[in-house]
Amino acid sequence: MDTVELIEGMDYPEQIPEPSTPAHQITAEIMVRLQQLDEVQQGDESTPPAGLRLINRLAAVARKERRAYRLILDMVEDRRSFSDSLEQLASRHVNSSRGEKTTRQSWLQNAQADVETIKMIWPEVGEVMGEILKRRSKE
Repeated sequence: MDTVELIEGMDYPEQIPEPSTPAHQITAEIMVRLQQLDEVQQGDESTPPAGLRLINRLAAVARKERRAYRLILDMVEDRRSFSDSLEQLASRHVNSSRGEKTTRQSWLQNAQADVETIKMIWPEVGEVMGEILKRRSKE
């Protein structure tokens, strides 16, 4: 290996790493958390680790219906589906065929259809989400 002799009196340029983007920071955080999840539930020869199962199920839901994927994330993280009114939830979505805001009835029907999609892929989560929406629609 070749080496370079450093002269103590000279200034050498210092490489300053570029700050990471928010997307990179979030991705790194997700990877750390997935690794922790894998350590808690490692799986065995027939079952993959918990982090991998989580990713696979979320990806399967997203492939089937992107709206259902967003509903899962909302119900787990933001919880807007619990606290916001149906009018507020509907106002965030646009009806793609007409370009108008979604009605509250349409939002609720879409959410119920999404829960059925989720039940096919992830029955335990779909059942809980269905019960939450049933309670929600009675209010």
